Amino acid sequence: MLKNGFKIVNVLGPSLHYQPTIWSIRNQKYLCKPSSACPSTITELAKVKDIKYRHHIIQAIKQQVMIQLTTNEFQIDIAKELGISDWTVRRVIFNLDQFFKPNYHWLPRHIAFDDFKSGRFAPSGMSMILMNIENHRTIDIILSRRNRYLRNYFLRYDRAARLAVRTVTVDLYTPYRHLIHELFPHAIIIADHFHVVAQAYRALNKIRVKAMNQAGNGSHQWRALKHFWKLILTPAGLLKYDNYWSRRNFGYTQLTDVEVIQRLLAFNDDLKQAYRYYQDLILAINHRSKDDSIIYSRLNGPSFPNHFKKFNRLSGGIVKRLSPALNMVTTRMIQSKELTIRSKLLNELLMAFVTSLIFGLESCLPFLTHTLPSTGRIKEQLMSNLRHELFEKLFKFFYQYFLTKSHKKELLYQKQFFIILDKLLWNNISRLRSSTALFNIVTNFLPFLKTLKTVSFNC
Repeated sequence: MLKNGFKIVNVLGPSLHYQPTIWSIRNQKYLCKPSSACPSTITELAKVKDIKYRHHIIQAIKQQVMIQLTTNEFQIDIAKELGISDWTVRRVIFNLDQFFKPNYHWLPRHIAFDDFKSGRFAPSGMSMILMNIENHRTIDIILSRRNRYLRNYFLRYDRAARLAVRTVTVDLYTPYRHLIHELFPHAIIIADHFHVVAQAYRALNKIRVKAMNQAGNGSHQWRALKHFWKLILTPAGLLKYDNYWSRRNFGYTQLTDVEVIQRLLAFNDDLKQAYRYYQDLILAINHRSKDDSIIYSRLNGPSFPNHFKKFNRLSGGIVKRLSPALNMVTTRMIQSKELTIRSKLLNELLMAFVTSLIFGLESCLPFLTHTLPSTGRIKEQLMSNLRHELFEKLFKFFYQYFLTKSHKKELLYQKQFFIILDKLLWNNISRLRSSTALFNIVTNFLPFLKTLKTVSFNC
């Protein structure tokens, strides 16, 4: 190759005295004349260390972006500090995909699954989060909770890695338990404490509502059971027994929490029996008392409330068939449940964004395709492709959100999501008022949306 002069290339370097530094590099140009090996003329620039081809930002700045992504800072703040655009920060995030690929030759000794609602992002509407119980890190997100998807996913791991798994912590959803025994033959299935208590919590609440309906709307018992519902569902160890308050529902008598509970339980025998069972169950779980849990889980007498009979059959079957559900093992899925609960909120906003964006695309599509022949078929095919690409990109973002959340980057990805949400959701927020639940969710994030109102987007 022949030398062909020089070209001045401006590159953004590290800041100096809190000001961005522009490096003007006098770069050598090379010319390759046409020959048998190279039929066309080729012009190239000399490579510069730590600067990729056709890039104008030094690699050290991108590495600094990666370091600052571990802190709770917004993308715009990181971009301003380093003198780059927020889209550059976003591209660095997308290039981190390779670091989140799971290792199919290894699995931790203690793992946990939990499903969460992902809507149309998954074939079954429910996806699965896989976690390492030992360090509370997210391993991966499985597209669907169906057995076919779970089997195909875990068969990617080596058999030695699957045989090394000792415990699998799951909820009370039973269809995939046989699959767990098949894929992890040496593992013990543990029913998570959270789900066991949640089942009893819901059963007790149904019995309370039933007692209210039997007492009659507006009666003294109805008002008392409605007003003190939190006390009934509160663990007995958290009730106040030495503090007296004036209770309006009992003639402004000075009563403690324990005395209020005693008066409430006197209204209904089923409620009293269910309350004792609920408190004994919580006590057994808190003390890791396996024997007491087995005794209480098998209570199923003829006078036992119907709502708790269903719960007893479920928990009793777990204790009998599976290695005990309520046991001395200290592993829990609390971190997994926190991610699952927050994922439902994120999923609601994602679906609002999808609906708004597709509505906008369909409204402007006739103006984009009016010059094409057979516009009806082309429009239908084009919208189908747009929907598929949109859902694929959003599920990828959903996946990235979970993986980075376990690395303390949730605020960063919340900011990124609201940037993706952009003007379409902001302009159509009044149209979402018809859905009360969704509108309440959106209004909870209005402070974030207001900060993004001045951001311009090219749609």
